[in-house]
Amino acid sequence: MTSKIQKLLSDLKNTDSATRNHATHELWQIWYRDAGKLAEHELDQGTRLMGENLLDEAGKVFRSLIKNYPDFAEAYNKLATLLFMKGDYSESVFECERTLKLNPHHFGALNGMGMCLFQLARYDEALTCFQKALEIQPYADINREYLARCRGLLN
Repeated sequence: MTSKIQKLLSDLKNTDSATRNHATHELWQIWYRDAGKLAEHELDQGTRLMGENLLDEAGKVFRSLIKNYPDFAEAYNKLATLLFMKGDYSESVFECERTLKLNPHHFGALNGMGMCLFQLARYDEALTCFQKALEIQPYADINREYLARCRGLLN
């Protein structure tokens, strides 16, 4: 991990919201650009298709990216997001795991995996994901919300 990424990850824990927001934005930019310009362009194309609710077409783009750039964590993360949107939570968890294998600090994949596990009523596992996400991004309120929901359902 580069010193720039370490600094940005540290900045996610800063009490200043502007510093945290900047770090979040910069990390997403690094992750999007990780496989180069062509891959970034294709990722943008798939994301646009997903935004237009053309999920099958977007899935083809993300799967092609994964085939051509097997170490591109963000391609797996986008596929996980698409699968979540389709309600295919188990497959989305699998893609989140693949994302995290390549990028263990990917707070988006941790949150996404927690959301999927929550939908699957696997609350213990979801709780663990949200806790890990909070370790990286302690001010992310959505993770606190879901932690509380999981705990409430486990009691």
